[in-house]
Amino acid sequence: MKKTVLFIICVTAFSMHTKAQDFDNPAQTASLEHGFVRIGEISSVCRNNVGASSFLFPSGDKLVTGLHDSVSADEFMSGLKASNSRYNQIDYNLVSYGWKGSRGFHTVEIGAKVNAGLSIPKEIFQLLKTGTAQSPYDWSALRAFGNVYGEVSYGYSMNLSDNLSIGGRAKLLVGLNSVDILARKFELTTTDRQYVLDLDADIDLTNRNKKINSDEDGYLNYASFTGKGKLGFPSGAGLAMDLGVVWKPFHGFTAEASILNLGGILWYYGNGGVSSGSYTFEGLKDLGKEELQKEKIGTKLREVRDEVLGVIRPKAVNGYFKTKAVPLTAKLCSSYSLPFWEPLSVNASGLYSGYRFCAPYWEVRGGVSVSLPGIASFSLNSGCGSYGFVYGARGSVNFLSFKLYASYENGVGGTVPYESIQLKANNKRFVMGLIYLIK
Repeated sequence: MKKTVLFIICVTAFSMHTKAQDFDNPAQTASLEHGFVRIGEISSVCRNNVGASSFLFPSGDKLVTGLHDSVSADEFMSGLKASNSRYNQIDYNLVSYGWKGSRGFHTVEIGAKVNAGLSIPKEIFQLLKTGTAQSPYDWSALRAFGNVYGEVSYGYSMNLSDNLSIGGRAKLLVGLNSVDILARKFELTTTDRQYVLDLDADIDLTNRNKKINSDEDGYLNYASFTGKGKLGFPSGAGLAMDLGVVWKPFHGFTAEASILNLGGILWYYGNGGVSSGSYTFEGLKDLGKEELQKEKIGTKLREVRDEVLGVIRPKAVNGYFKTKAVPLTAKLCSSYSLPFWEPLSVNASGLYSGYRFCAPYWEVRGGVSVSLPGIASFSLNSGCGSYGFVYGARGSVNFLSFKLYASYENGVGGTVPYESIQLKANNKRFVMGLIYLIK
């Protein structure tokens, strides 16, 4: 029963759940002749390197989990990664304003970002499936994090020549809340005589709203808080930058390169804790037959529980600062307008995105697009990435001085019926925004 519950918890983590006119590359604005106002752009990323098909298997006329006796250990383990990751990100651009200067183009932006990730090592599922047949177990890849921060930026772009433009964007990052669980050492060693648990982990948690109190033994007590829960001061501050270049070596051909979110945030973790220690369990050999009859086994089990919790439960530590990078993205893009009808173009792109340990991702795509200036644009693309085949569609529509744009990108493999649970590893992105063009 306990194995099944833990299995469900692990799987549920993987069962939760862009570019039409987004000016990601700061050099793109150098060619604009007029200003713009962008309101309320939202972008979401959902990325997982395994899907439900790695945990659910057909057995007769029903589906069973990988823990079922009808599923062999080799079959179950072969569908998992060494580190099974899930990453989610939401970017919200509250407002952007751009205007043409005497020598270049200026932009200012205000927005907010949320990202969260989880990484579960394969050996946790190995233990659930086969018990203690393998030893030692190394679960140090177990990680979880979440961050919320605001962003205020200023960008500038300019044309160096008729065919070369550069741009940059400086960002002030305002940290709101952050949690990061990192296990430097998390091992279980089993023999015929004893089980040995070794743990050394940090729990980084900000205290922008409330301070978590500690009990008389120094352990964090998550049921006891100090503070009124007001907005309070930011929990961190940092800097980041975007850099980009656009090159047009001949008529109809454009090449772009950009690096986005190069920087990090210095967080103050006022609710941090440390779980550290070692525990050795040698069974119930100290209890004789007479003691078992006197129901002392319950007392012994409670002692074991308390000793294990003494290692696992985080102890409070004084507040501290840590610098942590924000998600980095690198892009390469090119397009060529066909000479017999310039609104039609062929495109190619490459992307790398990663957040430290959690689900680093790459992809390459090719596609076609049709652009009717002042009316609408539409494009289709496909390619391959870290998790297999990918495809996407992008489009925009103009009405008076407004431009509505959206894009959707996904992989193949389908979802569980009536649910949004991905059957296979996937990278899903969605962007929507509205721009008012100042003429």
